Amino acid sequence: MDCAGSARCGGAGLVRPDLDEDGMTNATYLYCLVRSARAPSLRGAPAGLPGAAPTRTIDAGGGLWLVAADAPLDRYGEKPIERGLQDLAWVSSVAVPHEAVVEHLAKIGTVVPMKLLTLFRSDERALEHVARQRKRIDRLLERIEGREEWGIRVLLDEVAALRRAREEAQTVSAGAPGAAFLLRKKKEHDAAREAIEHARDRADELFELLAAKADDARRRPPPPGEVGKRVLLDAAFLLPRRKARAFQAAVRASAKKLSGRDYQLTLSGPWPAYTFVADTEPK
Repeated sequence: MDCAGSARCGGAGLVRPDLDEDGMTNATYLYCLVRSARAPSLRGAPAGLPGAAPTRTIDAGGGLWLVAADAPLDRYGEKPIERGLQDLAWVSSVAVPHEAVVEHLAKIGTVVPMKLLTLFRSDERALEHVARQRKRIDRLLERIEGREEWGIRVLLDEVAALRRAREEAQTVSAGAPGAAFLLRKKKEHDAAREAIEHARDRADELFELLAAKADDARRRPPPPGEVGKRVLLDAAFLLPRRKARAFQAAVRASAKKLSGRDYQLTLSGPWPAYTFVADTEPK
């Protein structure tokens, strides 16, 4: 799992770590906030973080629930976390169960995912912090209620695209008089540059097309691609559940147009609104 390039490892920045570990053995770990008329059922919920206690709910009042667990500080204190963050395998070992809990709860109510490794000294500290942020949380819940996140990634097979551009340039410049070699090289260079620019333009057009069908859309910084593959677009779209089928159909139509042209389009989702809770300040 590539957390550096995945919004799913993110979440709302509403709750910050607040630990004074002296004399403590456990801290309150938060997975997410859930809006639900009654306590969300945890029957069948994933196990959660390795070494943590079973997942439980904390009533924040007004139909808002914290989904939490007791986390041992010998595994999730400041120093163990600092060491663990240097190890991608360790990060994956906590990120995967964290998001599994969040995604399970998203089937029950509207969910605000917490950032990975959000810890508080106690349940009371977590509740106090949420109470201070309550107006912002309620606005955020209104924004995402009844909606889900879908992800789009477009890759360009850069090697194949450049080879195709150079071959076309060679065909055009064949038989040119005079400095044919230099002319051909210039045409190849220009064709390669134009191929990349054209690919970026197509990705921009696709984003605008799909963004028009969503309530909100965000482009994310492209993660590193495979060798020879350029990530042209990495984006998230927030849309009402009732529009999901139409959105998927639009994506399939776009993928069909791009097929056979050195592009690879991938659709992922539905997810909780990871990307759209990360910026909690009102615009």
